[in-house]
Amino acid sequence: MNFKNLTLGVIGLGQIGASLAAGLKGKVKTIIGFDIEPLNEEFCMNAGIIDTSNTLEEICQMADVVAIATPVDQVMPITSRILSASSKPLAVFDVGSTKSIINKALSTHQRRNQFVSSHPMAGNAGQGPEHANASLFKEKLVYICDEHLCGIHALDLVTGLWDLLGARVEFINSNQHDRLMANVSHLPQLVSYALANASVDKNSSISQTMNAASSGFDSMTRLAKSSASMWLPIVKHNKENILSAIAEYQKQLYKIEMAIRQSDYQTLQSLIFKANGIRNAFENQQNQNIQNHGKRKVKN
Repeated sequence: MNFKNLTLGVIGLGQIGASLAAGLKGKVKTIIGFDIEPLNEEFCMNAGIIDTSNTLEEICQMADVVAIATPVDQVMPITSRILSASSKPLAVFDVGSTKSIINKALSTHQRRNQFVSSHPMAGNAGQGPEHANASLFKEKLVYICDEHLCGIHALDLVTGLWDLLGARVEFINSNQHDRLMANVSHLPQLVSYALANASVDKNSSISQTMNAASSGFDSMTRLAKSSASMWLPIVKHNKENILSAIAEYQKQLYKIEMAIRQSDYQTLQSLIFKANGIRNAFENQQNQNIQNHGKRKVKN
């Protein structure tokens, strides 16, 4: 597929949307941006991340493919609006971390086959286009959900763009995706918020606590910088899966608590060893994924 003649629209110029645009700059013909915050559009124009900014209506008519990088509660209405307004068979894809509710809401749209539900497992706690990175998606996993609902043209176009960005694509159904995200993405985010709040001892000032905080606090609360405007819609969309993940986390924390209360250090040691093994498995999987880059796997 020839991407050199492609016009890409990017709706939402935060870190992810701006990184997507930056990574595809020069690989497609034109990149048009849109954001409800004019300063984000201005930053991306001045940084050369996008070629121009236009209204949603103009993007509908100009673009061949549109990426929606907004909070998840905006994906469905924007997708529906774009698909209905466009006079050309453009492809639309999102980058949100919840899928089931969005895909269910779009299931009856007459142009559903032009939408590709995708989610890159990339990003950091930084917000806004100033944190954009053209290499953000390199060697990162991108899930495409419910691919059987996508038309061949739209699916090939979107997977081709992720390939250009250096990502590796895997296919998965939206329900399984949302369960996975509750455990490996949404739960860590909420735990980071809770840990940040719990770290301030009622008998100590916040300045005293922060003065004592070091690398452990840094690594465990990095996600606590992420905004409520991004995460409240995610929690609402994936509420039941997140509650299940929280319950399992509380169960595991209770095991640690009881082992400490009962001075059962053998049990505590076994829990630590188990956690060591899981962390090692994660690192091994990351290395294997890099070695297997380019190979697509279908998950049922």
